[in-house]
Amino acid sequence: MTKLMTLEPLPAAEAYAAAHERAVLAGHAARGMLRLTGSTRLDLINRMSTQGVSRLESGEGAATVLTTDIGRIIDRPILYAASDAAYLLTGDGHAGALARYFMRNIFFNDDVQLQDISAETAVFGVYGPRAAELLAAAGFPEVDIPLHHWRQAEVGGVRVYIHRTDPIAGDGYFVMTGAPDREAVLGMLTAVGLPLVDEAAYDYLRIEAGQPRFGRELTLDYIPLEAGLWDDVSFSKGCYVGQEIIARMESRGKLAKRLVRLRPGAPVDAGVEISAGGRGVGSITSAADGSGGPVALGYVKTGVLAGGEPLSAAGVVLTVVE
Repeated sequence: MTKLMTLEPLPAAEAYAAAHERAVLAGHAARGMLRLTGSTRLDLINRMSTQGVSRLESGEGAATVLTTDIGRIIDRPILYAASDAAYLLTGDGHAGALARYFMRNIFFNDDVQLQDISAETAVFGVYGPRAAELLAAAGFPEVDIPLHHWRQAEVGGVRVYIHRTDPIAGDGYFVMTGAPDREAVLGMLTAVGLPLVDEAAYDYLRIEAGQPRFGRELTLDYIPLEAGLWDDVSFSKGCYVGQEIIARMESRGKLAKRLVRLRPGAPVDAGVEISAGGRGVGSITSAADGSGGPVALGYVKTGVLAGGEPLSAAGVVLTVVE
């Protein structure tokens, strides 16, 4: 996340209060964007990822997971379907690697062309219980849209796109535009009372909400079901990369570990081992401290969670938030 215009982000305590009472604005400059065209663009994404996306119509979208052949998470891009293209919002700094991954899997009978348009795209996040209200006040004509779906609008003479996304502090939207219009859109959003927050404030809110992030909870160490991404996996569509492993874990109904929200009794660090009864049972993947107290996300063995054993990390007591 980068500082935009000359606006100063809110101090941490004010950012936390604003997010939970109204809504806040975060810049997501590190998120990448891929544009796929060609008649088989959705078929390609469908056979390479966990979600059933081959029949998406323009204005619709879906979260899907790219996995290795053994079901490990490569990324969780958000797919947006348009009449003549498909767009993939990637994890932070991951667009180039995903573009190369897709190119290696485009075969002679595919009609797919791919562009990395990350540098041409500005991405903002709006989070909080009054996000929809404030976006409507900014001029967006339609804000009540399903999760991951999107709409195009002209606001203040600028072409902008609104996308419903995973809720943080109550609700969530992405607002996207072309890079040349970044400052204009920022001005529109702040003019209706959406204060800018910095990377640390955003990440605290994300962790508190239990939302996994690429490079933290979404890595090659885990499979989508362990990360709680059940809604991003179709168990009825045809084959995709990693399907056999994921289907086997679903059919057996038994996961080795599970991502959980944690309330540490004191601040902890990401990467610290989680212990129960003197043995290692998991690890902290994200951690932060702020106005709402210490928060963390971590993977813990499911047997330990089922048994309700006391957890700790570096001597700090951890409480699981269900």
